[in-house]
Amino acid sequence: MRNLRHVRTVRAVRRNVAIVAVGFAALLVGGVALPAYAQATALPAYVAPKLQSLAVSAALPLPVISRDTYSVTVPPPLQWPVDPGSPISDGFGPRIAPCAGCSSYHEGVDFDPGYGATVHAIAAGVVVETNNPGYSALGIHVAIEHVIDGQTIVSAYGHMQVGSMKLKVGDIVHAGQPIGLVGSTGASTGAHLHFEIRQGGTTPIDPLVWMHAHLG
Repeated sequence: MRNLRHVRTVRAVRRNVAIVAVGFAALLVGGVALPAYAQATALPAYVAPKLQSLAVSAALPLPVISRDTYSVTVPPPLQWPVDPGSPISDGFGPRIAPCAGCSSYHEGVDFDPGYGATVHAIAAGVVVETNNPGYSALGIHVAIEHVIDGQTIVSAYGHMQVGSMKLKVGDIVHAGQPIGLVGSTGASTGAHLHFEIRQGGTTPIDPLVWMHAHLG
């Protein structure tokens, strides 16, 4: 009877050992069969990205872009025929004729900038007269028609050097263009520029008054 109980006890122990062994083997097989990435792992909690902002002061200056610079010289629409600081030897109006061929009514003004000084067109225009025999007292001279402030004006330049005035009727000139050199041709007592302003193209007026009214 005792031996029978002993046999049963041994069998129970073996059965339990077998069950444990089978379970342990199953665990080993499962651990080997599953890849590492298949094992359950805890995922990190999702954290929403934090948006960044940049505050810019309205007082900040705009960027300065540096580029190559250049300048363009544009002649004024109206200028003096010679240096306005030049001496004036004779004004506009009645006078005692200074020479046998000179007039007793001076229709222009005489500037004395010096022999050979450059004479410039006072404004853009078209040449309407050159060395007109009717103005032979003016020697080498030219007259240019302009439209200034809506009015037709003719400027005339007299007593220039022989060969210095190359213009002809119909030529277009621009303001400040050199048109000749101061000389003493025609009825003249010395080197000077005889300068006229003819209002409406025909009526001589005081050129100094007209020029100062337009140039100050």
